[in-house]
Amino acid sequence: MTSAPDTRHLIPDEVEQWAQGLLSATRDAHLALCAECRTIAERERRLLRELAQLTRFAPEFGFVERVMAKVRIPTPSGPHFRPHTDA
Repeated sequence: MTSAPDTRHLIPDEVEQWAQGLLSATRDAHLALCAECRTIAERERRLLRELAQLTRFAPEFGFVERVMAKVRIPTPSGPHFRPHTDA
């Protein structure tokens, strides 16, 4: 007895798995038969290829320290911030 083909469309995680060559054989068989899923998968593959070609950004030395030196954490105020006591 043969099982019926899986006709569910690929979910985003499966499209990503396919682009990485990790999609299961059963779902890959659906992709081979479904033009809609193939279009989406090929679009994802093109996007990943384009992203891989972008220049890698690396902030200059000391960037994080300069940003964090400017971060101000407000002091809590108001009754909802006072410690709870059972007096």
